[in-house]
Amino acid sequence: MPSLRSLGSRLLALAAAAVLVGAARADDPPPLRVLFVGNSYTYVNDLPKMVAALAKAGNQRPLEYDRQTSGGWTFEKHVKDGKAVKKMAAKTWDYVVLQEQSLRPIQEPALMAEFGKRLSAEAQKHGAKTLLYLTWARENTPDTQPALTKAYRELAKDTKAAVAPVGEAWRAVLKADPAAGLHAADKSHPTKKGTYLSACVFYATLYGKSPEGLSGAAADLSDADARKLQVAAWRAVEGERKGGS
Repeated sequence: MPSLRSLGSRLLALAAAAVLVGAARADDPPPLRVLFVGNSYTYVNDLPKMVAALAKAGNQRPLEYDRQTSGGWTFEKHVKDGKAVKKMAAKTWDYVVLQEQSLRPIQEPALMAEFGKRLSAEAQKHGAKTLLYLTWARENTPDTQPALTKAYRELAKDTKAAVAPVGEAWRAVLKADPAAGLHAADKSHPTKKGTYLSACVFYATLYGKSPEGLSGAAADLSDADARKLQVAAWRAVEGERKGGS
């Protein structure tokens, strides 16, 4: 049997180790908490999960997220349904991401503005920053991107929100390579590659860091293909910070 002195030394060693582990955990950065409110442009290919994977790969604060997303839903439906607002109040969020239905900014911008302001006010009331998810034009109507961008930027100005310029990054990539393969077969939703580009924009917006050099594994992309998207994402975010273009 071990002596009392030996046993006491072991207990002291274990206690010291526990203190060190506790200190290490105390020094770990807190997670970045983000609530995504939108529809299928958010949940197809699991955009939040891909952003979290990039955050991990980039050694950034871990992304802790939840979402309230239903196919085709507008800001108006989210306001009237009430579940998104309840989630805003149920937890402390750093950001609430708001993504409007893909055509409403073009067809009914006044309704987008009315209900976007209401959602943003709820988010800010509970201490979160509003981040608007500026989406992309459909494949067969690329000329609608300026209208989409204008609607989101005007809402951002009215609500003092930040903008994740996903649509602008898409526009740049498709201008350089119209066959880049960002749109799915329905010409609306993103392919995995399209979601990866969107995730890079969110990474750059949330963490203020370029995604250049991160792995493309989250979307099964080669490093070369991933880098092209990363560069486009960073340029779009840098441009947005300078007031858009």
